[in-house]
Amino acid sequence: ATTAYRFSDGHVEAEFVEDMRTLRALDDSQLAELVELCLRFLSAADASTLIEGAQDYAERHGINTAALKTTMRALLLFFKGAARKHLPQNLIKEDMVHFGLEEEAAGSVAKQWHKHLVLLSRSIADQSLAVNKLEEMDWRFGVSSASSELEQVGRTFLSLRLQVGQGAGGGEAQVKTLELSLSQFYELLQEMEKAKASMDFLS
Repeated sequence: ATTAYRFSDGHVEAEFVEDMRTLRALDDSQLAELVELCLRFLSAADASTLIEGAQDYAERHGINTAALKTTMRALLLFFKGAARKHLPQNLIKEDMVHFGLEEEAAGSVAKQWHKHLVLLSRSIADQSLAVNKLEEMDWRFGVSSASSELEQVGRTFLSLRLQVGQGAGGGEAQVKTLELSLSQFYELLQEMEKAKASMDFLS
């Protein structure tokens, strides 16, 4: 009979199950540390924390980075699915047992899940609401020629024009205009690079 996993409404691919079963190779402390790393990332969506934490984890425990990324990707998808369904602790444990973990280890993962559940659910909901597609972007540089503050005159700025789709909810695209100083623009670039690094790391 096909195993019914609680975190997903549909069919769970055999490859995903095998990726999750690699968790069995970790000892209790390694498993707890990896679960904590993934749950903290999903709660805060801090790409730099995920990448640095994963690299440090792999080095300290002598684990191949490529293999670790595969396991982490599966674990993140599992927790995302569970968060969207607001799964209670006992059903997390049930799924983890189906993935091959011993009862005690599965229970420990479920306890960690319960500890993060409120922040995790809020973060997943915020991300779902915020998913808008960037359809078009234009920019131009300018130099301020008039200002109520004398020191602002002659400063370089970047004007961004963004056309943003409305995601799954549909609706007409919105045009947003931003005017950034060069320092603000570089901060934006850094955040975009962090997001890209996170996607590249898990791809």
